[in-house]
Amino acid sequence: MTRTVGTDAAGLDAAARLVARGGVLLYPTETVYGLGGDATHPDVLARVRALKGRDADKPMLALTDDWARVQAWLADVPPALARLMAHEPPLAVTFLLPPSEGAPAGLVGPGGLIGLRRTSDPFCRALVARAGCVLLSTSANPAGAPPPARFADVYAGLLEGVDLAVDAGALLRGTPSTVVRADGAALVIVREGAVAAEALREIAAG
Repeated sequence: MTRTVGTDAAGLDAAARLVARGGVLLYPTETVYGLGGDATHPDVLARVRALKGRDADKPMLALTDDWARVQAWLADVPPALARLMAHEPPLAVTFLLPPSEGAPAGLVGPGGLIGLRRTSDPFCRALVARAGCVLLSTSANPAGAPPPARFADVYAGLLEGVDLAVDAGALLRGTPSTVVRADGAALVIVREGAVAAEALREIAAG
């Protein structure tokens, strides 16, 4: 049976050590439970895809605690997204951005963009900082199934396939992040989720 820890200091330490050595983790985010690990580790990406049953042509995002941590992965930050990315507190928004040559190839989607989110979740932020790496993230559900907001709702097959699971001990928000990209100077809502499109356009307009 997969070991389960909480979001306290001991759980954070166990999760960070696992991620740093290339393991696969089930963990809470500010939206739903996620699957992931070190986003630069090719074995992590392959294992997560297999667990989720996700096609290789469907991209996965990565979580960071600070945009500076992924600056070298970006070729450009479109002005339409810059104000949203700088918002405090961080928005539950995944940004599809033009990657540089230094971006992990496995994170670049078929459309040529990389999906990144600056997480607002205290545990995730601490985990990224402690492990010293950007965190691969995809919702912890089999492809086509609803993403879980409660630990008890996580599919048993996923729990058995990860190296460690983190139980938040509380109900998460339950709505996946909103996904956006830029088309020239225009903001494009790819998927509306935790943050409404109207709210994002208001923030982007200043």
